[in-house]
Amino acid sequence: MEQELVLKIANEINRQIRCGVTMSIQMSWGISKRIATLYNDRVTLALKVSGLLHEGWVYISLDEGRDCYIVTLLSNDKRKVKTIRDEVYCEELGSAIDNLVERKEEWTDDEYEKLAMADSEYKLNRDKEI
Repeated sequence: MEQELVLKIANEINRQIRCGVTMSIQMSWGISKRIATLYNDRVTLALKVSGLLHEGWVYISLDEGRDCYIVTLLSNDKRKVKTIRDEVYCEELGSAIDNLVERKEEWTDDEYEKLAMADSEYKLNRDKEI
């Protein structure tokens, strides 16, 4: 597949994520890399994240035959598949990623705020030690 087409589709995946969630939600995922690639013969947008629920890679792959996405969570070294969420449609893409990476749907705002603050403090202290 031509690199130009891979980039075009990956940009569309990114646009559909942005349409589904606010910028502050995306920022909470701690995205440090965005890569257009192929994964399992599908055009994929790969995100390196550091969220509350998942730290590693999120692969959002276009399933052209079913006109939906497959969201795959991988470890930091990309060797271990942690979760696969199949049949994610464009209107739910952002919230599906958020529920996998940062915030469970059932959490109240207070619960999430406490957990997020503790996680941020932990990561800040961890990164100081490195």
